Amino acid sequence: MKLAAASFLVLAAGLFVASLYVSNGFLRAGSEAALAGGVADWFAVTALFRRPLGLPIPHTALIPERKDELAERLGGYVTQAFLTSEAVTTRLDESDVVGKTARWLAAPDHAQHLAREVADAAEALLDLVDPQELSQVLLAAARVDATRRLYAPLIGRLLQTTVEDEAHRAITNLLLRQLHEWLISHRHELVPQLKEHIDRRATFFMWLFVTERRVGVAFDGVVDYLAAVLNDPEHEARGQLDRLLLAVAADLQQDSELGAQINEEALRVLRDPAVERWLCDVIEGATAALRESVADPNSDAVRVLAKRVSSYATHVLDTPELQERLREALRRAASYAVEHYADEFTLLVQTTVARWDGKETARSIELLAGRDLQFIRINGTVVGAIVGVTVHAISIGLT
Repeated sequence: MKLAAASFLVLAAGLFVASLYVSNGFLRAGSEAALAGGVADWFAVTALFRRPLGLPIPHTALIPERKDELAERLGGYVTQAFLTSEAVTTRLDESDVVGKTARWLAAPDHAQHLAREVADAAEALLDLVDPQELSQVLLAAARVDATRRLYAPLIGRLLQTTVEDEAHRAITNLLLRQLHEWLISHRHELVPQLKEHIDRRATFFMWLFVTERRVGVAFDGVVDYLAAVLNDPEHEARGQLDRLLLAVAADLQQDSELGAQINEEALRVLRDPAVERWLCDVIEGATAALRESVADPNSDAVRVLAKRVSSYATHVLDTPELQERLREALRRAASYAVEHYADEFTLLVQTTVARWDGKETARSIELLAGRDLQFIRINGTVVGAIVGVTVHAISIGLT
C-alpha cells in the first residue's frame, strides 16, 4: 500500500514535469494540486509514527514521543465514556446474562460440567488449608467474641427452643440408654461400693438391716425405673426433666451473673491447648473427607451439586420475579465494580502502554491501520488533482 500511494505521488510529479513542457493549464493546475495534496498527506501520516526524513520538526513522531500521554487520555476517555454504571447495566440488560446463564445451566450436561469445575476449585482451595492455622484463627475469633458478649442468653434461647420443639428427645434417649446399659454392666462393682458407702455413714441399727442383697434390690429398682423412663416417651420423669431444662434455660437468659460465669468458663476452655488440638483434628478430618468427596468427578457430591444447579436454573427460568431479583443484584454488583474500580482500568492502560517501546508501538499501530493510512495518501493526491482542476476551471470562467 505504501508503494501504491507512492506511485500516485510519482505520477503527479511526472505530470507536473510534463506540464512544464506542455502548455496546458488544466494539466499544470491538476498536477500541482495533486503533488501538494499527496506530499501533505504523506507528511501528516508519517508524522504520526516518525519524523519525516529524520528532520526534528515540531509535533512529529507523535505516537513514540507521546504514547504515555495518549495512553492516559485514551484510558480516561474509555473510563468516562464507556465504563459507566449506566452503560454497563444497560449492556447487561440487553444481553440478558441471567436468562442465558440459567438456560445454559438448566441443561444437565452443562450443570455437570460446572459442578466438576467447582469441585476442582474446591479441591485446590482445600490443599491450601492448614488445619492448625485455621483452628488458631477460629479460636482467636471465638475468644474475641467471648469478651464482647454473653453466651448464656444465646445458650438459653437455644435450649428453650430445643425443648419446646422436642428436638432434645434423641439426645435424652441416647443418654438414658447409655446410662441404663452402663449400670447393668457395672452392677457387680457398683452394689458393693454403695454398700460400703452406706456402712460408713449408717447408724448401728441401720447397719444391721442394710445388707448387700437389699442394696442390690434397690439398685435393680433404679435400673428398672430407668428402663421404664427409656421405654415410655410420655413418662412423668421426662416431663420433670423438660421442666428442669426450661428452668435452666430461663436462668441462662435472665441471670447476668450466671452468664458471666459461663463466659469465664468458655474462655478457659477456648484457651486450653487440648481444645486447639481437638479442633485441629476435626478440621483435618473434615478437609480430608471433603477432598476425597470432590476428587472424583463422578462422585455423589458432584452429582448432587450438578442436580441442584440444574434444578435451581430451571426454577429461575420458571420464576420471573426471581429473574428480576437476580438481574437487580447483578446491576448493583456491576455498578459497584464500575464506581470503585473504573480508575483501575485507566491505570491498567497507562502502565501497560508505559512498558511498551515507543518505536515498536508506533510500528505495531502503523501495521494495524496501514492500509487505511495509505488510502489517505492516495485520496489526498486524487482529491488534490480534482480540486486543482476545479479551481483552474473556475478561474478561467471568472476571467
